[in-house]
Amino acid sequence: MKRLTNFMFLFALLYSVGALAKSSDKEAPLHIEADQLEIREKDSVSIYNGHVKITKGTMKISGDKIIIKNKDGRLHKIHINGKPATFYQLNDLDEVISAESYIMDYKANTGLLELKEKALLLKNKNRFSSEHIIYNTLDDIVKAGNHNTPDSQETPRVKITIHSEPQSNEPAKQ
Repeated sequence: MKRLTNFMFLFALLYSVGALAKSSDKEAPLHIEADQLEIREKDSVSIYNGHVKITKGTMKISGDKIIIKNKDGRLHKIHINGKPATFYQLNDLDEVISAESYIMDYKANTGLLELKEKALLLKNKNRFSSEHIIYNTLDDIVKAGNHNTPDSQETPRVKITIHSEPQSNEPAKQ
């Protein structure tokens, strides 16, 4: 029975993480490497420690510690710690989405990837850095900045670098 539960747990992870990755990644196998593993079946939690690497198609996640929580047999949340933890994927337009921070949380039901502490998000050639970034992987929305503290000179600011699209040399068609 435990093997079946473990298989169902990994199947739920395989299926649900698809919102983060390229559409074709849904069919790709899931690979996890770690120095240690602890599965708490009663709590629907698996804990991976030590140089953890998760790959699924173009998606790559790494960290020092990764905790995966299921709810009702489906992926609920992935919590990633690292110095830094990293995330990489290609979207359906073959644009590179990569991120790093000391703490990352991915919530499967909302598609939100939250980056905390020394957060950096690279979307194609554009760069966003802040102490707090939320990237909506489903709607492709980036929010950055510390929304919980009043404005002060000590609050770290959001830094953005946006590259313009190359202009075509062709004359405009009318």
